[in-house]
Amino acid sequence: MNTKETHPPAAPEPQESYIVSEGKKRGSSRDVRPEAAFDRFYTVLRVHAGDAILTDNWHTNEVLDHARNNFEGYTFAMRTLEAWGAMVENDHRAYYTAGGRVWVMDLEPSAGKKPRLPRAGAGKK
Repeated sequence: MNTKETHPPAAPEPQESYIVSEGKKRGSSRDVRPEAAFDRFYTVLRVHAGDAILTDNWHTNEVLDHARNNFEGYTFAMRTLEAWGAMVENDHRAYYTAGGRVWVMDLEPSAGKKPRLPRAGAGKK
């Protein structure tokens, strides 16, 4: 009697990736949650530090300005935000890590892609 049972190896769970077509890591792939849908769009209303107390220095100001200029006012697919490193918490908030800090994105659900909001990301403080 054979007490050793042989089981076929379990099939790995499929991982979805998103091919990045912009930025420094062009052509690289990043894992994206299966819930991150192609057809869910969000407009980034504001990028800020949340409850964090920021140090007023060159690095912090540069990173915050960069995040604001590249996200505020734009409408993105949920999947694109997550591929760029943002974690969408709910329909009104996402978190984005840049420069060693976590930035908060205030979101607004959108029916689809739309032009950038006026006056958004204009280096506001």
